Amino acid sequence: MASPNREQWNLTIKKELQNMENLNVWTLRNRKDNDDPITSTWVFKEKEDDSGRIIEHKAFLCAHGFHQIAGLDYQSTFAPTGRLSSPRAVVSFAAIYKFNFHQMDV
Repeated sequence: MASPNREQWNLTIKKELQNMENLNVWTLRNRKDNDDPITSTWVFKEKEDDSGRIIEHKAFLCAHGFHQIAGLDYQSTFAPTGRLSSPRAVVSFAAIYKFNFHQMDV
Protein backbone atom coordinates (compact mmCIF):
# COMPACT_ATOMS: atom_id res chain seq x y z
CA MET A 1 0.00 0.00 0.00
CA ALA A 2 1.49 3.32 -1.08
CA SER A 3 -0.67 5.64 1.04
CA PRO A 4 1.09 7.84 3.59
CA ASN A 5 -1.65 6.67 6.01
CA ARG A 6 -0.93 2.97 5.39
CA GLU A 7 -0.43 2.20 9.09
CA GLN A 8 -3.88 3.61 9.91
CA TRP A 9 -5.43 1.76 6.95
CA ASN A 10 -3.81 -1.52 8.03
CA LEU A 11 -5.26 -1.08 11.53
CA THR A 12 -8.65 -0.34 9.99
CA ILE A 13 -8.44 -3.49 7.85
CA LYS A 14 -7.53 -5.61 10.88
CA LYS A 15 -10.47 -4.13 12.82
CA GLU A 16 -12.89 -4.84 9.95
CA LEU A 17 -11.64 -8.42 9.55
CA GLN A 18 -12.00 -8.99 13.30
CA ASN A 19 -15.58 -7.65 13.18
CA MET A 20 -16.41 -10.01 10.32
CA GLU A 21 -14.88 -12.93 12.20
CA ASN A 22 -16.86 -12.05 15.35
CA LEU A 23 -20.08 -11.97 13.28
CA ASN A 24 -19.30 -15.32 11.60
CA VAL A 25 -19.49 -13.73 8.15
CA TRP A 26 -17.74 -16.69 6.54
CA THR A 27 -16.94 -20.33 7.17
CA LEU A 28 -13.42 -21.56 6.52
CA ARG A 29 -13.13 -24.87 4.69
CA ASN A 30 -10.56 -26.73 2.67
CA ARG A 31 -10.39 -25.79 -0.99
CA LYS A 32 -11.47 -28.45 -3.48
CA ASP A 33 -9.69 -29.00 -6.80
CA ASN A 34 -12.57 -27.58 -8.86
CA ASP A 35 -13.15 -24.53 -6.62
CA ASP A 36 -12.72 -21.10 -8.16
CA PRO A 37 -12.34 -18.65 -5.25
CA ILE A 38 -13.97 -15.24 -5.51
CA THR A 39 -11.47 -12.41 -5.65
CA SER A 40 -11.99 -9.27 -3.62
CA THR A 41 -10.75 -5.73 -3.17
CA TRP A 42 -10.67 -3.21 -0.34
CA VAL A 43 -12.47 0.13 -0.61
CA PHE A 44 -11.29 2.87 1.73
CA LYS A 45 -13.17 5.94 2.91
CA GLU A 46 -12.21 8.79 5.20
CA LYS A 47 -15.09 10.23 7.22
CA GLU A 48 -14.78 13.96 7.88
CA ASP A 49 -16.44 16.34 10.31
CA ASP A 50 -18.04 19.64 9.24
CA SER A 51 -14.68 21.41 9.16
CA GLY A 52 -13.12 18.78 6.87
CA ARG A 53 -10.98 17.17 9.56
CA ILE A 54 -10.67 13.38 9.23
CA ILE A 55 -12.45 11.74 12.16
CA GLU A 56 -12.61 8.11 11.03
CA HIS A 57 -11.07 5.69 8.57
CA LYS A 58 -13.38 3.04 7.11
CA ALA A 59 -12.50 -0.04 5.08
CA PHE A 60 -14.94 -2.23 3.15
CA LEU A 61 -14.11 -5.67 1.76
CA CYS A 62 -15.90 -6.06 -1.58
CA ALA A 63 -16.22 -9.53 -3.10
CA HIS A 64 -16.16 -9.81 -6.88
CA GLY A 65 -19.26 -12.01 -7.04
CA PHE A 66 -19.85 -10.94 -10.63
CA HIS A 67 -17.16 -13.47 -11.65
CA GLN A 68 -19.36 -16.35 -10.50
CA ILE A 69 -21.23 -18.54 -12.98
CA ALA A 70 -24.81 -19.56 -12.17
CA GLY A 71 -25.19 -23.32 -11.82
CA LEU A 72 -21.44 -23.80 -11.49
CA ASP A 73 -20.36 -21.58 -8.59
CA TYR A 74 -23.78 -21.30 -6.94
CA GLN A 75 -27.20 -22.93 -7.27
CA SER A 76 -29.64 -20.30 -6.04
CA THR A 77 -29.93 -16.72 -4.83
CA PHE A 78 -32.15 -15.25 -2.16
CA ALA A 79 -32.86 -11.71 -1.06
CA PRO A 80 -35.37 -11.33 1.78
CA THR A 81 -38.11 -8.84 0.96
CA GLY A 82 -41.22 -7.77 2.79
CA ARG A 83 -44.70 -7.23 1.49
CA LEU A 84 -45.78 -3.68 0.68
CA SER A 85 -48.82 -4.19 2.91
CA SER A 86 -46.64 -4.52 6.05
CA PRO A 87 -45.37 -0.92 6.26
CA ARG A 88 -48.79 0.34 5.14
CA ALA A 89 -50.42 -1.50 8.05
CA VAL A 90 -47.93 -0.03 10.54
CA VAL A 91 -48.46 3.51 9.23
CA SER A 92 -52.25 3.06 9.27
CA PHE A 93 -52.17 1.74 12.83
CA ALA A 94 -50.00 4.69 13.94
CA ALA A 95 -52.35 7.17 12.23
CA ILE A 96 -55.51 5.66 13.75
CA TYR A 97 -54.11 5.76 17.28
CA LYS A 98 -52.29 9.08 16.75
CA PHE A 99 -48.88 7.64 17.61
CA ASN A 100 -45.73 9.60 16.97
CA PHE A 101 -43.98 8.01 14.04
CA HIS A 102 -40.22 8.07 13.50
CA GLN A 103 -38.29 6.67 10.58
CA MET A 104 -34.64 5.64 10.44
CA ASP A 105 -32.28 3.89 8.10
CA VAL A 106 -30.45 0.84 9.42
